[in-house]
Amino acid sequence: MKKLSSAASVLALSIGIAIAPAASAYAADDRSGAERLNIPNSSTCKAGRTVMQGMVAGPGGQLYIIFTKAAGAEPVLSRWLRDGSTWDGTSWTCAGIPTPISTLGHGNDLAYNPNYLGQGPALIATQGSQSAFLSDKVTVVRLNADGTVGTTAEVRLPIGNISGLCYSATAAGGAGKYAARRLGSLWTHPGAGALTSGWTLVKSNLTSHDNRSDQGIDCSENYIWNTKSINTSTPATGWNWVYQYNWSGGDVESDIGIPGNNLIDEIEDITHVGGEFFVGVNRNDGLADTVNVFIE
Repeated sequence: MKKLSSAASVLALSIGIAIAPAASAYAADDRSGAERLNIPNSSTCKAGRTVMQGMVAGPGGQLYIIFTKAAGAEPVLSRWLRDGSTWDGTSWTCAGIPTPISTLGHGNDLAYNPNYLGQGPALIATQGSQSAFLSDKVTVVRLNADGTVGTTAEVRLPIGNISGLCYSATAAGGAGKYAARRLGSLWTHPGAGALTSGWTLVKSNLTSHDNRSDQGIDCSENYIWNTKSINTSTPATGWNWVYQYNWSGGDVESDIGIPGNNLIDEIEDITHVGGEFFVGVNRNDGLADTVNVFIE
């Protein structure tokens, strides 16, 4: 993918006129494409929760999303089924009442492993975020043959609290591999091993610009995508960022832009089905959350 160039700094219009706060020093193209899923707060698949969190595509292109609520209610894991049509606005349909799972915690990110420890498909959720909700545990959610939610278990990671986790079955020559983001560092793990050991720090200073909040990550055979969202200290003109790295943490493309809409649209995660990439966007002010095409 082609590297984006930097933007020039904002210039003063004239002496004696107040200058608006400078926008980001880094330019970005709008890479948010067509809407594939619209999830109003009234959706059955939210069960009254109002905050979108981690998202991942699972078996057969099924989509799994965690929803939480700031005041009290435990998080739920929702499941969305592909209807077999082309990629349009009804590509996924709600599979019904979601599953409450208290150990999902903050649920900042979801990873999918089609054969976790050689025992079949599973989702792995990060319990914490990088700052407000610290946790060195992940929750393993076993999936039944039809993709429905099965049993759960907690695993403590030796690398400490993480906020981003992904798994690619095609990485490492088809052996599979995990990637985890902890603060500004990138860790990897062999796909076949237990998560309680075997992690390797491959990069301690991932490329990052501006003050954005760490959100979910995704990985494929050759690349890792890292999302960072707007927050309360982001300028109103700020966008969400996506960064693309190779498996060594090398910068492939920086500052891929997803519009922030004056602090309303907050990117939460990125996932893919085959060669199609999607971003989950949590919308504040009571607006419907969406899943949009991510344009490479």
